[in-house]
Amino acid sequence: MPDTYDILATIHDEIHLGDFAPVITPRLVDAAQRSDWTGRRVLDLGCGSGISLEWLAQHGYLVTGIDKSAAMLNMARHRTGNNVTLRQQNILDFNQPEDVDLVLSLDTLHELNSLRDFERVFQQVHHILRADKFFIFDVYTIEGLVQRQQSGDTIQHDHDGLLILTRNSYDYERQIQTRQYTIFQRLNNNWERQDTERILRAYPVQAIAALVQRCGYDIVRVFNPALHDYSPGESTNRVLFMVKKSTD
Repeated sequence: MPDTYDILATIHDEIHLGDFAPVITPRLVDAAQRSDWTGRRVLDLGCGSGISLEWLAQHGYLVTGIDKSAAMLNMARHRTGNNVTLRQQNILDFNQPEDVDLVLSLDTLHELNSLRDFERVFQQVHHILRADKFFIFDVYTIEGLVQRQQSGDTIQHDHDGLLILTRNSYDYERQIQTRQYTIFQRLNNNWERQDTERILRAYPVQAIAALVQRCGYDIVRVFNPALHDYSPGESTNRVLFMVKKSTD
């Protein structure tokens, strides 16, 4: 059975899967530099189609991308050529032989199944991150996931022999949002169907902040997608964490 993202890679642009990365990546690097970060070696954890990798490589960074989807890595390879290192690995158990100055993980960690998985990722990143260097990641808020599911059942794309239907549901007890995709593609006058889904989870921001600190990081900033500092209870669909590896 194809991996979820091997299927989603075929409709990547039509469902706007990579829209967040090109807007936010340069702004995050600028924000890190304004917070006294310096460095050249960057790891993109859950790099997807390589949109962040492309920008980083174009601006002189030595970049590695890790993703579990072969199809997504093929897209990243096509986008970046030989300018980056790509590895097909699970972010829960990845191998990075060289220490890095920055780990970036966008639109990825809210797919983890539990806070225990967050802890595992935080510990792995801590192991390969140089002291005082940064780890930047984003998570959906509960409010943000509720907003996603309110779009209901939609025709997301219907053009050039490709029809994409989406259905959203939300588990309020477990704070899980599921978006199901039904894909019809016309090939040689026949319609072929594929089904997949993307499952996102939300966790209390305070719980993630406490876990980050227990795993050996100092919090530099917590902010919203507009890069304004986040206050508990603030209305926002995502929260971004900028943390650095403690020297203690």
